[in-house]
Amino acid sequence: MSLANNAEAIVRSKQAVFYIASVLSSFANGVIGPLFIVYLLSIHLTAAQIGMLLVAERISIIIFEFPTGVFADRYGRKKSLLISFSVIALLLIGWFFVRNFYIFLFLAIVWGIAYTFQSGAKEALIIDSLNLENHDEARNKIFSRLAIYGNAGFLFGGLIATLLAFIRIDLIWPAAGFLNFLLFGLYFLFTTETRQIDRGSRKIRIQIREMFVSAMDSIRSIFSRRIISYFLVVTMIFGFATAIYGLAYPIFFKDILNVPNYYFGFLGALSAFVGILGALLGEKLTKQKGYYFAMSCFPIAIFISYFILGVSSIFWLCVIFFAFIELIINGWFPIYQSFFNKFVPSKIRSSILSANSTASLLSIAAGEALAGFLLMVIHPGNLIAWSGLLFIFIPFILVFIKRSEVEGS
Repeated sequence: MSLANNAEAIVRSKQAVFYIASVLSSFANGVIGPLFIVYLLSIHLTAAQIGMLLVAERISIIIFEFPTGVFADRYGRKKSLLISFSVIALLLIGWFFVRNFYIFLFLAIVWGIAYTFQSGAKEALIIDSLNLENHDEARNKIFSRLAIYGNAGFLFGGLIATLLAFIRIDLIWPAAGFLNFLLFGLYFLFTTETRQIDRGSRKIRIQIREMFVSAMDSIRSIFSRRIISYFLVVTMIFGFATAIYGLAYPIFFKDILNVPNYYFGFLGALSAFVGILGALLGEKLTKQKGYYFAMSCFPIAIFISYFILGVSSIFWLCVIFFAFIELIINGWFPIYQSFFNKFVPSKIRSSILSANSTASLLSIAAGEALAGFLLMVIHPGNLIAWSGLLFIFIPFILVFIKRSEVEGS
């Protein structure tokens, strides 16, 4: 075998490790995600308490996102990932034994912190290991495949969640914990830190100072470029509205439609399946009709779907519109992200995207907190139906974005 063939085989084996990791990670999320709120309801937590858990998790992610990114840069992305997977695995097993709200609150906060150790390090390790930094086409191809494998993992996770909910719903926690231990073993045994790590104290101080300067540049860019500000408003509307829906729909299905727990695993699998179709639909519609048409149509379709789902009491009709909502959201969001990046200056792209991520997390936390308290006094179907009105504002904001694009501001 030639040296070229050997090199290609090594690269493919490295790719396979990350593809398997994507499946396992999404598999774990698919086991937990569809049943998380349902499980907490089954042990008699209120909607307000569930909202507080979700908000606590979001806030801990926001606070620790930057410090853990510095840790990964200084001590290694692989080490950061190993810390994340091991801690999350232990926390998930802890959820199996706990029934006290305040301990749940502590676990949610620590989980958020542990998650930040992998949120940026994972992509960075992939790019380093596969030498993708200056190879746009190869990088796009790898990340597209990672998304496909991830959706497949989530789909199978939802099916396993269905089985576990039918047997004993709290088994989702050790199952997801086991998958995170597998992720720890996979990264420990089959990945390497190819980047030279310099732990000098002076270097890290310079790096922190540069990151601070970059952050200030991004803030100035947001205020000096109206079009970036408009995009951040769209991000916050989208995050706020989907957060309300994300907390309300499981309660609607469980308490109003009297859906058994194990059905939620099917809903999770259905969400992953239509998510793949949605991404393909968004890409095709954008190619044929352009960004503005696609990004205007999708929010209106989401509003209509929210309303019909919220006012309906027919189970299969609700399932159809649940699937349609997942289809449209997964079709809209990727093209929105792609369009947003068109206007982000390359020099401060990471900082602007971090600001966008922070805006999204803050709006999601606010939406979950508000929904948790509103669900104590408002019918969950009504909350879903009326929260969809927020999407109506997005096409109007797109008008301002288009005007700013034409004016170059």
